[in-house]
Amino acid sequence: MSSEEIVFFRPGFSSSPQLILEGEEISHLKAFRVFSEEKTVIIKDGAGASFAYNVPSSSKLGSLVSTERKEKPKTKAKIATAIPKGNRLEWLIQKGTELGITEFIFLVFSQSDRKDLNPERLLKVAAEASSQSGQDFLPEIKGPLSLSKFLEESKSTREDLLLFDPRSEIQINPENIQNKTVLIGPEGGFRKEELELISQSGVLSVNVGESILRIETAGIFAASLFRLGNLR
Repeated sequence: MSSEEIVFFRPGFSSSPQLILEGEEISHLKAFRVFSEEKTVIIKDGAGASFAYNVPSSSKLGSLVSTERKEKPKTKAKIATAIPKGNRLEWLIQKGTELGITEFIFLVFSQSDRKDLNPERLLKVAAEASSQSGQDFLPEIKGPLSLSKFLEESKSTREDLLLFDPRSEIQINPENIQNKTVLIGPEGGFRKEELELISQSGVLSVNVGESILRIETAGIFAASLFRLGNLR
């Protein structure tokens, strides 16, 4: 088998004896100057299955060499957050994926500056980050959802929620964040009725320090704590 291994994600991919490289994959190989070399291309379906193909030099066709399936980890690292503006959204997806966020849930609040998403583009960003960081599972990307709908769904699935709130007397740490969903509000702040809705839903508030964090900064802070807790 070739020493050159290139990983691509194709969500929902099924095993096939022969691989036909897609346009963007060929462009990627050419950009890294390995298209003209013999190589192993690994296709991951984002759900734990990997398929290794031997691809001859300057060819877009590959033959199946081996398959591997990994069991999905039981630990979860989920954030439910307002949508950052501009390229800060993709930055959050990229870095959050690298740190191991398993699910991004994007919410719309009364004072949200941004209320739109391009799920296809975000999944591509997540796939690139997963490939670069050597991961086997793609994060789920959901939304945009209203706060009320999110809280209703969380209640029905019995999700444990944590709200980042500088007024809370409970300090956040790598232990009490594990397997919970972190709720991050808009940079304009919550409206009174939103805070009442959160309170009525029994969401636990935790203190992450006195300084005000941007949406993506709070998301990466949460991702780092999730990761730290998993290492212990």
